[in-house]
Amino acid sequence: MAAPITLSRRAETRLRQPRLRGMFRPIDAARRGLGLLAVADGDGQAQITWLVDLATQRIEDARFLAFGSLASHPLADAFSEAARSRTVAEACRLAPAEIEAALRDEPTQPAIGPDPAALTAFITDLQTRALAALPAVRVLPKPDEKPVYQRKKESDWDAADRAWLPVKYLNKVAKVDAVFARVLGERLPGASHVIEGLHDDLRIAVRFEGLAADQAATIAQAVQDALRSQLHPLLIVEVVEAVGADDSARSAP
Repeated sequence: MAAPITLSRRAETRLRQPRLRGMFRPIDAARRGLGLLAVADGDGQAQITWLVDLATQRIEDARFLAFGSLASHPLADAFSEAARSRTVAEACRLAPAEIEAALRDEPTQPAIGPDPAALTAFITDLQTRALAALPAVRVLPKPDEKPVYQRKKESDWDAADRAWLPVKYLNKVAKVDAVFARVLGERLPGASHVIEGLHDDLRIAVRFEGLAADQAATIAQAVQDALRSQLHPLLIVEVVEAVGADDSARSAP
């Protein structure tokens, strides 16, 4: 049986009251004229989203979402804070041990245990993935704040469209609802959802209950991935509301 993870007081504080928990969306980056660099580590510990000035490669702002061990939350928070105002290359040269040391109560006492090196390994993975993703990051055009939904003409349908678009509205809702129920049941059994509507067949409005805003964004992405693989590759999940979670819930893994 694995030994339980221990945290310093500083790390515990970051776990319960993270400073930079959340995520940036493409629209956030586009509005600010910055590139969005988003990567997650291979073990599913955390995701980082950085807003990057591509002219200087400087990280203007940083956010994280953590889904793994207790240690991943304060470590990802401290890493995100350390990355801000650095270039991507500089942030990716930060040693995981340096991030861990910033969470110590005493210089000689590890902030996390029983194996700090193993628990910080995901940071190196994030850094490697961030460097690899940077060349493909682009600044998107500023968005139209009042998007107009347009249904594809039948003459332009592909095979996926022909399998999905003719389905009756209520049947679409039932299929989408089943995917939401399965993903929520696997990941967050205490949460619930309500499908508010399908816009022009490809945009799905959903209201979550029992989730914090950052949790809603994470689970919405997971559901969207499942919907795209099972129903249509261009389906988009839009969270219209997230209610029912308090501060302690949003900080807990």
